[in-house]
Amino acid sequence: MPSFKHEILKNIVNGMSLPMRWRLPPINHLRALLETFTMFSSLPWGMHVEKMNLGEFTAEFISPVEYKSSQVILYLHGGGFVIGSPHTHRGLAGRISKLSGIPSLLIDYRKAPEHQFPAALEDALVAYQFLLEHKGYQSLDIFIIGDSAGGGLALSLQLKLKDLKLPLPAASILLSPYVDLVNRDDMRLQNSLNDRFLDIFEMRRWASLYAPTADLDDPLVSPLYGDLSGLPPILVQASESEVLFDDSRRLIEKARKQKVAITFQTWHGLIHWWHMFSGMPESKEAVLKIAEFLSEYKS
Repeated sequence: MPSFKHEILKNIVNGMSLPMRWRLPPINHLRALLETFTMFSSLPWGMHVEKMNLGEFTAEFISPVEYKSSQVILYLHGGGFVIGSPHTHRGLAGRISKLSGIPSLLIDYRKAPEHQFPAALEDALVAYQFLLEHKGYQSLDIFIIGDSAGGGLALSLQLKLKDLKLPLPAASILLSPYVDLVNRDDMRLQNSLNDRFLDIFEMRRWASLYAPTADLDDPLVSPLYGDLSGLPPILVQASESEVLFDDSRRLIEKARKQKVAITFQTWHGLIHWWHMFSGMPESKEAVLKIAEFLSEYKS
């Protein structure tokens, strides 16, 4: 049963979302709204942030002030490939790093509509290669974590690494991943009655902004349609009541058929992006489970 804190948050979010069902604000307004909404999702105490320029995009290297880990997380934030930034996800990435003791590279990949597919994927690949070639990490010391669209991007990145015959990471963690941009209705319309954080019609529009000239069932756009065989272990977390739950369910089914070691952790009654809200017990529980999963690969 969802916590009292979650139900308050859900009512606030659903109330704020109602006017947008009739008239959606411009994308730049949505970006500003998300930046404002997450301004209190601060970095945990005892963490250090180093800002970096990686050419076409910027990044933040988030680490415990004194860390000894030889491992690293590449964090790919969500936001439909259109909104979101290190500012909106610094708190979540920082909490994962603090609990696990593993630093995170949180990148501000290029977004649509200004930068269309494959810009975000190219930036994710550059960041991965940066960790290998410039920071000196081994591939088996790298974890890729992504939420929502960032979860889909994390999976697409691994398919791209396979195509290029580059070394794969130790494991990946996908939080309510958006892996099917074809956006078939399936359970999304049904769950949208509970979870108004995502609007399915806006998701379709954003998919066309992100990949206007590519086939939406291209595995590098929608990794659900890719060959997952040979991928390293995956942890997926999702709520059975959120709009994107069916993406996770179908991903789990396909991964298991293709003999991928995949763990599926579910919650009930929660809205999309519940991980972001550090004050909720469900968020704390999820981050703790992420840290426990990472601990299985301690080097």
